[in-house]
Amino acid sequence: MNSVLKNYCVSVEFPDVSGAEHLEMLQIRDRLAEIESDLSEAEKTLLTKGDRQLIAKVNDFYHELSRFVNLADIRKAEAIPPQRWWWYLDVLVFLPISLKPTDRLWFEWAGFIFDFGNILVLPP
Repeated sequence: MNSVLKNYCVSVEFPDVSGAEHLEMLQIRDRLAEIESDLSEAEKTLLTKGDRQLIAKVNDFYHELSRFVNLADIRKAEAIPPQRWWWYLDVLVFLPISLKPTDRLWFEWAGFIFDFGNILVLPP
């Protein structure tokens, strides 16, 4: 398994660690986005599983992160787009997201449909 992916998969299992560690997790997820097209199908499945874990515990992750950083300030300073949804945990905590095991994980926000593995732009 890719070592960056392994670090991410471990990180999403621990929502109760410090905000500093969660910030590092978001940076790891950025690196994964850069290499996602190079991941094997099995690795992409693990990435989706990790993303589902992050979303399932979004309240816990956001709570710890908010004690350490302001995500909106980071997004503004670094011009982070909605496609990098993991930087929008402060928004995701307010969205109704279904995580039933039989459902595909998706949510709609800011004119995009986020279907893990794909990002589709909504028609105007």
